[in-house]
Amino acid sequence: MFFITYLIYKALEKIHMKRSIIIAAAIFLLVVGWIGSGQITKVKAQDEDSETNIGLEEKKEDVLIDDNTKVEIKKYKFSQIDQSIELQGQTIHNKRIDVKSETTGNIIKINFSRGDRVSKGDELIKISLENRKELLNSAKKDLDRLNKELDLNEKNKLNRLSQNKELIKLYEIEYASAKQLIDKGLSSKSKLSLASFNLANAKSDHEDILIKFESQKSSIESQIANAKSHLKNIELDIGNTSIKSPFNGIISNNMIEVSEYITPGNILFTIIDLNPIKIQGYLSEFDVNKVSIGTKAIIENTNGVKKIGKITFISPSAETSTRTFEITIEADNSDLSFKSGITTKITIAGSELKAHKIPPSILTLLDDGTVGVKAIDNNDNVIFYPTNTVRDTIDGMWVTGLPDVVNLIITGQEYVAIGDKISK
Repeated sequence: MFFITYLIYKALEKIHMKRSIIIAAAIFLLVVGWIGSGQITKVKAQDEDSETNIGLEEKKEDVLIDDNTKVEIKKYKFSQIDQSIELQGQTIHNKRIDVKSETTGNIIKINFSRGDRVSKGDELIKISLENRKELLNSAKKDLDRLNKELDLNEKNKLNRLSQNKELIKLYEIEYASAKQLIDKGLSSKSKLSLASFNLANAKSDHEDILIKFESQKSSIESQIANAKSHLKNIELDIGNTSIKSPFNGIISNNMIEVSEYITPGNILFTIIDLNPIKIQGYLSEFDVNKVSIGTKAIIENTNGVKKIGKITFISPSAETSTRTFEITIEADNSDLSFKSGITTKITIAGSELKAHKIPPSILTLLDDGTVGVKAIDNNDNVIFYPTNTVRDTIDGMWVTGLPDVVNLIITGQEYVAIGDKISK
């Protein structure tokens, strides 16, 4: 480069150019030449690096089949790859509920605040009783009175039936006596008729007594049922003045204040249960058949905290837009280190597998639809290996179905047929 610059300098001198212009031109040519040589060297080095870093085990071997056809062969060795499935997921709470009021009244006590942990059965708030105790006592008295009426009705029925039974016996005796006297001719038929009439009336009264007291009994029993229902409603209403937590969890929201008047349906608290924590993710159609209910998975949050969980749900149908399958993982979260709605890394463990990393471009499709690669055997004959793809990466595709070490045709495979002999 310096020699070329010197020659240009001498040529410019001969055409009588100013010395300062000649020197400036020479310096410019030197700088451009130096930069250009550096770039050429850099590009060359990059090309050399890219050749050695494409994941191939040995250098290419060019084989000339005829004057116009050339194939390239490379040797590949297997590697042990981990079949673990990694995907992104999002935590979701186990349960969530809006605790609502079921009665009316003023709030007189709030026992928990937003963010507090609560256990199932803990009293969250207390509502004023107002006149509920008086209503309860009145309902109990009404029920007690009706029960006594029912007992009295039964006693009266038994007394009337007993009296009626005695009358029937008396009239039966009178009727029998009158009949005997008539048979002997000692009495008139009018006495027999009177005795028969009295006996018939007594028997009729027996049926009337039963109907009357059974009707009264039914009426009282109906009133008792209503009284019991009324009493139960009052007791439930009193119970509703003490709002309790339905499960273990954390108070996410608190929407009320002391002395506030509430009515049925008002939302008081939102409680979230984070144990167990659930993680929602989506598996590709390629991976979904590798897992099942109960498969273990490792979940990791953004702080590096890891937990072991199990798959509890696999969607039977894919999402239409993404062709992925929803899965749910559950893990113990008694320490509450995982919150709801955070991004997590999901790793589903798999066994190690022998596989080869190859360029996708060398895959061949046979007429019957079989996908595989063409290779050279020990006798330099072209052979075909069907392959299964186990992983697809940016710099290559991992496949199974090949020998541990194999010579693959990476260029020109379309020009050779299975069984052709390659001459090196």
